[in-house]
Amino acid sequence: MAMPYIRRMEVTCAADVASEDEQACEAAGEDDPLNWQSLVSREVVAALAPQEIKRQEVINELFYTERAHLRMLKVLDGVFCQRLSRDAILPPDDVKSIFTNLDDIIQLHGDWRQMAAIRKRSETSVIGHIGDDLLAWVRALEGKEKIRRAVATFCSNQPSALELIKSRKKKDPRFTLFMQAAESNRLCRRLQLKDIIPVEMQRATKYPLLLDKIAKYTEDEEEAEKVKKAGECCRHILNRVNQAVKEAENKTRPAPSTPSSASAPSSNSAPYSSDPSPPVIARSVA
Repeated sequence: MAMPYIRRMEVTCAADVASEDEQACEAAGEDDPLNWQSLVSREVVAALAPQEIKRQEVINELFYTERAHLRMLKVLDGVFCQRLSRDAILPPDDVKSIFTNLDDIIQLHGDWRQMAAIRKRSETSVIGHIGDDLLAWVRALEGKEKIRRAVATFCSNQPSALELIKSRKKKDPRFTLFMQAAESNRLCRRLQLKDIIPVEMQRATKYPLLLDKIAKYTEDEEEAEKVKKAGECCRHILNRVNQAVKEAENKTRPAPSTPSSASAPSSNSAPYSSDPSPPVIARSVA
């Protein structure tokens, strides 16, 4: 009886999430960003210096991976969050605890409209100056407290979300069955839910690295400086997120146990060790 249910769920989940843009991402490859050189003519590549070719490839990687990231966030929503809620697999409070402000994060990355024209050019030709556009985009993000708080909230919720998923899988057969079906969906690309939830933290870490690489391969000093400043803005956002995650881990870390006066051993009882218990190590979320 379980197999038809799983198959039906997989088809439904795919229909919920699939779109032309996502199908294009899937067809382009699962692991590596689409090679920029495959998008332009040989004549265009031959006319560029090796350093400029590298610059174009990193710019393309930035846009391609951003689109892939948005696609994975939509998978997280459509394949998991919406289905868990709609089919009452989990109580509403648990769904909210796992996915917290996922809608805000999807909207944040979906609002990359001002960069859409640049991305289109990157897929068909050589990108010239990009520093002003990148700087305007990241400064807009950094300057909006609501956006920084949204990313920090989602990422800092990650440890408790992963713990709740682990706990539910141990004691809830219906949730376990759902997870088997959902995680086998082709849109998940062989990733489990516990692997998909950390993608926003991973993406926040990736931005400054990509921008540093673009600046490295940019010959124009003024242009390179603008890209570097954009990378610095991304680091400021990342520092805020890291701090929020650290604070969340501190809250979830069990407090060290201390013996109370009521439980102190009597003179006739065997003495207990005064050595403290080893510290609990918080799970890394990087």
